[in-house]
Amino acid sequence: MMQPSVFLSHLQALPGYRGQIVHVERIPARAPRYGKLERPLPPALADALRRRGIRDLYTHQAQAINAVRRGENVVVSTSTASGKTLCYNLPVLEAIIKDRQARALYLFPTKALAQDQLRSLRELTDEAPSRLT
Repeated sequence: MMQPSVFLSHLQALPGYRGQIVHVERIPARAPRYGKLERPLPPALADALRRRGIRDLYTHQAQAINAVRRGENVVVSTSTASGKTLCYNLPVLEAIIKDRQARALYLFPTKALAQDQLRSLRELTDEAPSRLT
């Protein structure tokens, strides 16, 4: 994978981009911040996350899940690839584990995003097939 600084240098050297990039801001990486759930996830979900290498939830994920569990409406706005998907998939799957008749309606603005999110959901449920399928 190409480092961002190398890619930027490459772009700046291309004739079609020369002079078009007028500002570059580098934001340093920071350590992740983890949150705590008010009560643990069902064992099937916790195990599925562990099998996917997820040991802890980020702060925004824990806050969103706790709020959903309290019956609050939630809007999550974070950067790309920050784990927003788990903010809604985990409460939905938790509801299905508790009540096999539970249903959820997922709406996405594009087919591509819908397919990507379906793939993520299937990857998670494949890790806990006995309780989620």
